[in-house]
Amino acid sequence: MNRFFVVLMLMSVALLGTSSAYASENRTPEQVISELVSAMEANDAKHIRSLFAQNATQEYERWYARKKTGDKFRAWLESDIIDVHGRVANPTLMVDGKQVIVTGTYVNNDNYRSPADFLFIVEEGKIVSWTMRYD
Repeated sequence: MNRFFVVLMLMSVALLGTSSAYASENRTPEQVISELVSAMEANDAKHIRSLFAQNATQEYERWYARKKTGDKFRAWLESDIIDVHGRVANPTLMVDGKQVIVTGTYVNNDNYRSPADFLFIVEEGKIVSWTMRYD
């Protein structure tokens, strides 16, 4: 009897893992970025992290800073978005294929506020690039 439940649980976990991986690949870029905007609003760190590809990058379009990748990207995501509850107020999304532009006002709990103009690239249900575009 116990073996039956163990097998049933393992099968359930395997099926759920397969379906959620499948679901992430089938989400549109707009759905992925809408999820990100909602997760940022809720400061749901786990959900925010889950939306990014392992090889995700971040850069500032007109600055001379290098593109952040790997551990530097993850550190930036933690310090500049998650730890300070960074979010976009009054977001507007514009979609062109795998590119999604989010505009609005970026705000955080450090009382920082700036017009947001973010360009995201989404591939296979994950964000692979986040570019901050400022004038």
